[in-house]
Amino acid sequence: MNRIIDMSCFSNASKDKAINEDYYLPPSSDCDSNIVFAIADGVGSTEHADLASKIAIQAIQRAIVEPNFSVDKAFFQAKKMIDTLNFRAATTLTIVHIIDSRVYIGHVGDCRLYFKNKNKFIQLTKDHTKYQELLDSGEHNMRNLKNHKERLSTVLTSALSNDIELKFDTLVKDFDEISDEDSVVMALMSDGAYKHWESRPKFSERTMGLPSAFSASLRRRIEKDIIDDYTFLGVKINF
Repeated sequence: MNRIIDMSCFSNASKDKAINEDYYLPPSSDCDSNIVFAIADGVGSTEHADLASKIAIQAIQRAIVEPNFSVDKAFFQAKKMIDTLNFRAATTLTIVHIIDSRVYIGHVGDCRLYFKNKNKFIQLTKDHTKYQELLDSGEHNMRNLKNHKERLSTVLTSALSNDIELKFDTLVKDFDEISDEDSVVMALMSDGAYKHWESRPKFSERTMGLPSAFSASLRRRIEKDIIDDYTFLGVKINF
């Protein structure tokens, strides 16, 4: 059975904001003792963004106590709960489900899941943003889009919402594809956290290898210049 040997998480609202629109599920267990964790970031252009992200995480909490939990079931449950709202609401959602030596990922929006490879964090999820869409189209190269990256990266092309059809990416990775020696280190971040990381993606080897150390260092960096609600969740798993 997999064992978490180090973990850390934090979440806070942006400067001068009363409500944090990010929510997260810390590492939890489904009925079969498999690890589940998740992050949701309410879409800021909707009035009840914090409620949408909260409902998405609550849906996962309900799903994990039922038999045969899966990423798909969690997304369908979250969509069903958000659909009951009588006002427009939307959120991003990224779920990680670890069964034996396999990682199942469900993702919509622009939160990011990374895994550690030596002294780097490699992004596993793909952002559902206008910037990424234009880049993927092949009609524009990175140099041409560079001056518009910041603006286009804030425009979501997909989310979990009660006024659009449910669509989400799924990804499966074996431990041997993302392991770092005898462990797997993964990190989930909302954009208010990873924008600080991506601007200077470097810490010491020891800090990179321990989510608790990484978390403390990243939080200090973020809180020098808070730009948005920020959430981090990191785990280190021995197998």
